[in-house]
Amino acid sequence: MGVAMKIVTKLQFSSLQISESLSFSHVFQPIFSLQDDKLYGYESLLRGKNIQNPEVLFALAEQQDKLYDLDISSVLQSIITFDAHLLTSGQAPYLSVNVFPSSLLKPSFLWMLEGLMRKVNLPSNRIMLELNEAETVQDLTGLQEMVHYLKSAGFIIALDDLGKGYSSLRMALELQPDAIKLDRYFCIDLEHSLKKQRFLDWIVSYFKEEGISVTLEGIETHSQLDIARQVGVPYGQGYILGRPQPLIKSHIMK
Repeated sequence: MGVAMKIVTKLQFSSLQISESLSFSHVFQPIFSLQDDKLYGYESLLRGKNIQNPEVLFALAEQQDKLYDLDISSVLQSIITFDAHLLTSGQAPYLSVNVFPSSLLKPSFLWMLEGLMRKVNLPSNRIMLELNEAETVQDLTGLQEMVHYLKSAGFIIALDDLGKGYSSLRMALELQPDAIKLDRYFCIDLEHSLKKQRFLDWIVSYFKEEGISVTLEGIETHSQLDIARQVGVPYGQGYILGRPQPLIKSHIMK
């Protein structure tokens, strides 16, 4: 067994009630290839010292105009933490990192990301940037240009939580991502919902034809896992496959 390693970052918030500063770190949830039961990668999930729900953390940051500060810190810290646990040979698993579309459009985002990538061993083609669906995109043209640039630099672009918001299907068509992640809504009562089963079958077939991979989030039972495999979902994530936890060296065997 490896030794657990935790990297903690602090941000100062002017009026955060729970504390004068917010400490956060990351846990990592495995993503598996459902067709061959092999580890595909990990999604990095933000956790605060006093607040475990990342949506609450980002809501607090947005209230105090610190959303970008928290988001860019989370992205960079995810990569640093993951890179610190990589072994020295072979090919690394993928790292999936959440990021707000508005963060991509900030002038400093790109040079901070590129500056970090020059210092770590993890290559850009093993990093998936998941665009957070919770945010309304104000500058679609600018976002399309940034997505195109990041893809040309080797990063994988994914659209997170497809089906959670009203604009997500449009975004999937407009941005032409490399991957989509289906919201956990589609796993709720999946065993008893023929409509959801048919939808999964259709959407997997559609995006496969478009060359876009699909990950189903929120798989929590064996029956949900079996159905996902039967309809051909390429990748899966959920408690039945692995819970979020801090990384140790033995978790990331290359």
